Amino acid sequence: TVAPFLSKSKVQISVAFTTGQFKMTTTNSSYTNGELASRKDSARRLAANMAVDENLQNCQTIGIGSGRTMVFVVERIAELLKQKSWSVKCVPTSYQAKQLIREHGMPLAELEYCTAPLDWAVDGADEVDANLALIKGGGGCLLQEKIVDTAANSLVIVCDEAKISRQFGERWRAGVPIEVVPMAWALVKRQIETRFGGRAVLRESAGKMGPVVTDNGNFLIDWQFDAQQKWEQVDRELHMMPGLVETGLFIGKASAVYVGKFDGGVEKLLPPDGDAAGK
Repeated sequence: TVAPFLSKSKVQISVAFTTGQFKMTTTNSSYTNGELASRKDSARRLAANMAVDENLQNCQTIGIGSGRTMVFVVERIAELLKQKSWSVKCVPTSYQAKQLIREHGMPLAELEYCTAPLDWAVDGADEVDANLALIKGGGGCLLQEKIVDTAANSLVIVCDEAKISRQFGERWRAGVPIEVVPMAWALVKRQIETRFGGRAVLRESAGKMGPVVTDNGNFLIDWQFDAQQKWEQVDRELHMMPGLVETGLFIGKASAVYVGKFDGGVEKLLPPDGDAAGK
């Protein structure tokens, strides 16, 4: 079922599993999993290009997020820098982001040596709700992302339309990522489940035995909530739990969200009432 607030979209989405193969059905056509991945990449690239074109200026310091979408963002930044003979400095949010910046020959900057706010930061999201609140951290870089995003004058989000929902949990089912000190993960898990319900799961690594370890040497818990919450209040309470380092709830951070559509368009979403996101 398509959420009511998405009814104006030209491409309405429904999901089904048919003969063991994922298919996505829209009002225009059906896609196999491979075709859907290609459509998503095309949509993200279009959104990335528009976001960079509208925000990039000469001599800026930019926070660079993590994840697949950032490949398209960094490619566009590098392309424009070459075309215009501009120069910028890039602050990475992860080892992956650092490598991506280096591969494209752009100067790196470390946040601790930046004496002024970053001009803007750009990142992806796992889910964006109707108020432009975000769930981030599916890739495990939420702590660095939140630090860099908070250090910037504005946060620009780039995603495809499958990430847009009316409320959290409609599209992103893996839960809210939460970074914890290793010795405290079981305590934090119990406190979350007792206080807020749902299920908090230690994230296991697909590449090795044992839990995922972040760039900061911490563990990740994915909180699969079973009811809607007052998310700003929940985020404050979560931060009071000893051993909890950071959450994947980014409330009131996004200044603009560039949404790539599967029909080839891009929609720019702004916070409600046009207010700039609060820092």
